[in-house]
Amino acid sequence: MNSKQLQRLLIFYSAAGIFTISILIAVISIFPLYKQLRTNEEQNLQSALHTRKLAVEEFLSRAKDVAAQVASRTQAKRELEAYNRSQDNRETAVSNVTRILNDALNQTDDVAGITRLDQNNQLMVQVGIPIPQTLWIFPVQGSQNSKISNPVYLNNQPYLIVTQPILNANQQQIGTDLVLFKKDNLRRIITDTTGLGQTVEVFLGLFQNQKIQLFLASQPETKTSREEIVEALEEAVIPQDSGIVIVKPKPSSNAEVIAFEVLSKTNWKLIITIDNQELYATVNNQLITLGFFTIILSLLGAGGMVLLLRPLAGRVIIETSELEQQLQEKKQTLEELNSTQDQLLLEISDREKTEIALRESEAELKDQKQQLQHTLQELQRTQVQMIQNEKMSSLGQMVAGIAHEINNPISFIHGNVAYADEYIQDLVHVIELYQTYSPHPDPELKEKLEEIELDFIQEDLQKILKSMKVGTERIREIVKSLRIFSRLDEAEIKDIDLHEGLESTLMILQSHLKDQPEHLEIQVIKEYDQNLPHITCYPGQLNQVFMNLISNGIDAIKEAQSDGEILENVGYIQIKTQQIDENWVQISITDNGKGIPEEVQACMFNPFFTTKPIGQGTGLGLSISYQIIVDKHHGKLECDSERGKGTKFTIKIPISLKNYS
Repeated sequence: MNSKQLQRLLIFYSAAGIFTISILIAVISIFPLYKQLRTNEEQNLQSALHTRKLAVEEFLSRAKDVAAQVASRTQAKRELEAYNRSQDNRETAVSNVTRILNDALNQTDDVAGITRLDQNNQLMVQVGIPIPQTLWIFPVQGSQNSKISNPVYLNNQPYLIVTQPILNANQQQIGTDLVLFKKDNLRRIITDTTGLGQTVEVFLGLFQNQKIQLFLASQPETKTSREEIVEALEEAVIPQDSGIVIVKPKPSSNAEVIAFEVLSKTNWKLIITIDNQELYATVNNQLITLGFFTIILSLLGAGGMVLLLRPLAGRVIIETSELEQQLQEKKQTLEELNSTQDQLLLEISDREKTEIALRESEAELKDQKQQLQHTLQELQRTQVQMIQNEKMSSLGQMVAGIAHEINNPISFIHGNVAYADEYIQDLVHVIELYQTYSPHPDPELKEKLEEIELDFIQEDLQKILKSMKVGTERIREIVKSLRIFSRLDEAEIKDIDLHEGLESTLMILQSHLKDQPEHLEIQVIKEYDQNLPHITCYPGQLNQVFMNLISNGIDAIKEAQSDGEILENVGYIQIKTQQIDENWVQISITDNGKGIPEEVQACMFNPFFTTKPIGQGTGLGLSISYQIIVDKHHGKLECDSERGKGTKFTIKIPISLKNYS
């Protein structure tokens, strides 16, 4: 092998090694990010399912409310009690109740028929579409709650039956109402797949006797086989209340992602299916883009290595050739002249010098390799940061848009509630004056007043207006929190109130703090410095830090509760703000969760380091938070934790960033 061949092999194997190492490091780094992105898409699908679940539950709740209102009509209950007491005047009672129930039927478009039974569960009155006796459902003895039936079909049309016990003033059952509801509004909820995708199908099914019966679907003729969907659901869905599974109905078709949730207080399940490729299309495109850039960067690194190695390899080859020539000359000299021992020692010394030179070249190559690896790690870190920033910016824009769209109509409603209250008070006052100065109205007017139950309306109007005020004020607070938290898309420095950012974060995390079946309520202890000055900062990025630290505290408390480590004391998160001197403020976030081991504290701010199972954490939250506080705000982020007692994160940032610009 000549010198040029040796030089080419040295350069080739070195460049190939650098390229291979770069690709392996990139694959190892990207894989957890890819899994997290897939998890995010699945969570978005679960969120869409949960939204529709709430809409279905709201429909069922409204049906119960309508049935309860029908059963609570005072005049109709009086006629029913008279009907139960004696056989006399039953025709009059039936006539009056028929009139009242017809009025209730005409007031609600969703109601198709009402069947009223007496205290012996015998038919008294039927209005609208009659309900066959085979479909009558009686309430449990002593129960005061309404009950919704599974879907039934009358004249080839689907309906729901709400069974509502009728109670007298002593809370004793005097009869039963069977209210027949149309399923048009429920069908509209199921068939509305706006924003979900082209391959999405929504199903409403009945879980009974370890079987699933799909009785309502978003499409009359589905693209997938109903039998195969039902089979997959019975295997994966029945054992649990909610979740996501992936099935492949046919060998020739794409896999389907199935998300499902059980409806509260029913044996119904709401199901969404979507083509696997459509759900993960965005994630796969991002993976292809990352792979393309990774290959380009690796090729550039290998090319740079070739440029660096060519002069070094040439120098090594030249020195090796000169060494071989010298050895040959020395050998020939030894054979011909039988040189002295001193000359031989001199030649050996020259050879050793040529070899400190070879070792120095090898060390130099190792240093260059390490520098390339460090550069690649920095590129990966920057790439992840850019992706995260873009994602949070998009989230901020979306949240701000939603808050704006909600704020306009709710402000209109909230502003008009006060006028409605004022007008209704005036009308009620006029009625009271009329009753005072005309105590003996015309019989027809008196009968109408009894029919509409004026006293009940006057009392209930106050409750309705009060609930409307409370509801609109609650929505306005939520919108305000969303608008504050939507500063995620703000990139410039702004003057803000830190407490607003903390409160908006707590409002968004409110559902995770409430008492739930899997964990107890988590208390929030606020120790805010009321004299805390406004600070100039990057508000969106600072809100991101608050979200990461408070979310980690909630997870630590939930884990401690699951392991039985928080028994006597309630889980809590303490948030304290204070001005520590004229130029700095401090925010501390403390939890009484499991605590962080010392060996984890040493590396918890490193990128991609996480103690959570695969798919539940990316290892970027604390790393990005550290960058935001230290690099962007020139502050400090410190952690003080003790295993079994809890964790305290302390943030120190300057009041004004203008001094650092």
